[in-house]
Amino acid sequence: MSDRLENAWFELGSAVKKVVLGTRDYFVTQPIVGVLMGLAAMLLLTFFIMLNGLSPSTHGTQVGLGQVLQAADQHQISSAKLLEQDGLVQIATRAGQRVYAVYPKSEGETSQLINTFYRSGARLEIDPENGKPTRQIIVQFLLPILILVVLFSLFTALAKGSGGAAAFAGFSKFGGKGRRKGQKDPNAVTFKDVAGVPEAIEELHEIVDYLESPGRYRAMGALAPKGVLLVGPPGTGKTLLARAVAGEASATFFSVSASEFVESLVGVGAARVRDLFRKAREMAPAIIFIDELDAAGRQRGAGMGQGNDEREQTLNQILVEMDGFSSELGITVMGATNRPDVLDPALLRPGRFDRQVVVDTPDVHGRREILGLYAKGKNLAPGASLDRIAQMTPGFSGAELANVINEATLLAVRARRDEIAQEDLEEALERVVSGPQRRGHILTEQEKQLIATHEVSHAVAATAIGQDVAQQKISIVARGRNLGSAAVYTSADRLVLQRDDLVRQLVTVVAGAAAEQLYFGQLSTGVEGDLDRASKLARSMVVSYGMSEEFGPVSIGEKAGEVFLGRDIQNLGNISPGQLELIDAEVRRMVLDAFGVAQQIISDNADAMDELVGTLIEQETLSGVALEALLSAVPPYPGELSLRAR
Repeated sequence: MSDRLENAWFELGSAVKKVVLGTRDYFVTQPIVGVLMGLAAMLLLTFFIMLNGLSPSTHGTQVGLGQVLQAADQHQISSAKLLEQDGLVQIATRAGQRVYAVYPKSEGETSQLINTFYRSGARLEIDPENGKPTRQIIVQFLLPILILVVLFSLFTALAKGSGGAAAFAGFSKFGGKGRRKGQKDPNAVTFKDVAGVPEAIEELHEIVDYLESPGRYRAMGALAPKGVLLVGPPGTGKTLLARAVAGEASATFFSVSASEFVESLVGVGAARVRDLFRKAREMAPAIIFIDELDAAGRQRGAGMGQGNDEREQTLNQILVEMDGFSSELGITVMGATNRPDVLDPALLRPGRFDRQVVVDTPDVHGRREILGLYAKGKNLAPGASLDRIAQMTPGFSGAELANVINEATLLAVRARRDEIAQEDLEEALERVVSGPQRRGHILTEQEKQLIATHEVSHAVAATAIGQDVAQQKISIVARGRNLGSAAVYTSADRLVLQRDDLVRQLVTVVAGAAAEQLYFGQLSTGVEGDLDRASKLARSMVVSYGMSEEFGPVSIGEKAGEVFLGRDIQNLGNISPGQLELIDAEVRRMVLDAFGVAQQIISDNADAMDELVGTLIEQETLSGVALEALLSAVPPYPGELSLRAR
């Protein structure tokens, strides 16, 4: 309990320190804001003080004027004070009581009241309050106007400076971060903390080297690129690479998100861009990193809005600023995006983002390095093989691989083990791909038979048609929305696929539906995902890849340049209705031909199918050596796989 309390106090102290230091740095770099805030505070204080002075200072309780006159006739009043401006009379009695009363503000009534007090022998004081009308004018008119003017000026200064020093002190909504040259971050990321992208690291090493030793480049007349754009799918490490550049370079580093530039107020985004580049010029050599560049850099004129769009103003200002500084200043702009196709062409021309560094999903060697990097410091069991996990994760990004290691660690902790076993790694992989196991529904024997037949058929078809497979795993354990799974892991990460490779994929995908039709005489709802994948693959072969003999090696339709509602649209508007019917017929023919090939394979391997289905129902999951031994009885398919038009 004491340790937790001590940690809480430490965190609170750190937070207060950050706020105090951020406030100090902010007012040092923005003195006009401090002056305006001080002036506003002083005017508000004066306003409340003078407002308090306008209200009459009444003491005691209020009584009627008749009671005052009666007390005066009885000589019970020791002193009285007339406040002419407010029409009040304050009374102090000889018994020590304090009361006040309201009297009519007329000369006759006032004279009569004064004479009454004189006759009673009371000490009388008259306060005309001559300055009160002037104070009322100041409080009611002048001070409010001055306060509004000062507050408006203050908010204007804050809006202009919200993209500048306040952002880099971590003090404003514009949450960029800045690090001055020479400052050391104890949690800095370097290139040693990045794996799986050796080409990108090599390209960025040149930027770091230029910022540290610009003289060597100037001596040769070489100019470093003004901008470097990191392009790649989500989770591949673009932001991590930028942080590594910041950790390696001795230059000032500014990190912002493009979405922080764009606001609903017109002109605010452009002002923030100007302030960001002004600060970079003052503190050169510097690196400006803009994350998710497509948020502010989308192609102009492609949006749904009209008129003077704030986002386009922000983009225009970025273009002007990147043109407005020389490479000799030692400023490099880095951007990161996973949608380079939607960026404005003016951003990508030479002189702005001169160099594009592709950060793609890693190959098997890169995945092994990434897994080893994230497994560093964790206790792996002697039988745990990161090489096997690397082979089972083609297409995984660095973020997904990190999630696999983290899930495996959580599984080991949940089982109260001190080491991460191989089954933890494989279960973690299944959880990342398909989700956790569903234990709420108990399958009937008929459902087990159906699901096992469906999943086994995928493995049998892949083996028979000669798929280049490194690992296979089939299971009837429900995960997420899937009732079972059949994973076929290829032995190599291939970037280019030929027509026969896609045909093999098509046959493997429809094998589940083919087995259901062959064994049960009808299809189930479990084939929905397979048929969707098969139809999309066949349509791509016909329309995009030119792999149909009916149409020949041509691309049909035009791919839209913009993305609408999150989807790439294939523009088929220039195709006649008759051609569309031919496309649908060709897609249907290719899928049905693959369906027939899959049925023939399953029919020829009935004994292997029965043995695999029975074993899978008994063990629920098959993989590794046991699965390979069962699949060894499946001979190669002797027929034609080309799916050519008949």
